[in-house]
Amino acid sequence: MTSAEALPSSVQVAVVGAGQAGLATGFYLRSTGLSYVLLDAASTVGAAWSSRWDSLRLFTSAQFCSLPGLPFPGPAERYPAKNDVADYLRRYAEHFALPVLPGHRVRTVCRDGGGFTLSTDHGTCRADQVVLAAGAFGVPRLPRPAADLDSSVPQWHASQYRNPAQIPGGTVVVVGTGNSGVQIARELSAGRCVVLCRGRDSPSMPQLVLGRDVFWWMSVLGVMELPVGPNAPDPLIGTSPDQLAEAGLVRLAGRVASARGGELVTEDGERLYPDAVIWSTGYRSDFSWLDTEFLDAAGAPDHVEGICRVPGAYFVGMYRMRSRGSALLGFVGADARRIVTVVAERARCVDGVTG
Repeated sequence: MTSAEALPSSVQVAVVGAGQAGLATGFYLRSTGLSYVLLDAASTVGAAWSSRWDSLRLFTSAQFCSLPGLPFPGPAERYPAKNDVADYLRRYAEHFALPVLPGHRVRTVCRDGGGFTLSTDHGTCRADQVVLAAGAFGVPRLPRPAADLDSSVPQWHASQYRNPAQIPGGTVVVVGTGNSGVQIARELSAGRCVVLCRGRDSPSMPQLVLGRDVFWWMSVLGVMELPVGPNAPDPLIGTSPDQLAEAGLVRLAGRVASARGGELVTEDGERLYPDAVIWSTGYRSDFSWLDTEFLDAAGAPDHVEGICRVPGAYFVGMYRMRSRGSALLGFVGADARRIVTVVAERARCVDGVTG
């Protein structure tokens, strides 16, 4: 990976995050002539992907996994593994010589006169404009029963799960029926009794429709570009919990309501006695590193389609920021291009005033 050797004291644009959203932003910034840097907390590009469970595969085929300017390698119809994605992101940063600074976690972002000061683990950097591309789901979400479950029952969040070898034998309860929960439950069912506890019901969609990837249809029909509400459920792609149960791979149970001792109690009163629990219960946002003026009354980013109410600040890669594709690997480039256009225009206007 090509990276800057040291944190610059000042740049025209600072991008916080060098995941897919930050890299796509960096790609478009190349053509603006503006000085910029990508600051990332991880030690390497792609670390967020390589740290996921070993067998993870995307439910988007390779043809819908490309960032702008560089096709995702391999056959278009294949479903990439997590390491394929991590390798692609590293190669992307190298291919375009993007000025990524790994290991530079941004601790605070504050407005400083007409620009911004970013404090990192390696000092401070001042920027005229800032693009916040650190993602919206950085902290694993654990429900209350996880804290109440007896310590004799080992438990993991899905972010900590790697492979079946780390999970003891017996009965494993997987909590959550989103894409991650279903994939993990299916993998564990090969050697264990798995109880899959339903969470919020999500619409189920087949991986292929009339021989075409479902994302091909959604792209052709323009679905990926349509606005979507933040509370609309994410679709479950491919195998559904009911299909796993019908195949005898898992037993379905209701939503977990509480824990007492070594048992879990579902909303319909069923008592489960797991030998291990995996909480596939998603992530929550943590924007505590942002000054409050970037946030609304609920503590969420205050923006309209990525343009923050603070002049010169922007968001990219936020969940459903503009559309269903705003946070997805193969679709985030559209938002990045639009935001960089605004960044470049603001820089020209400022130069015109001060020149």
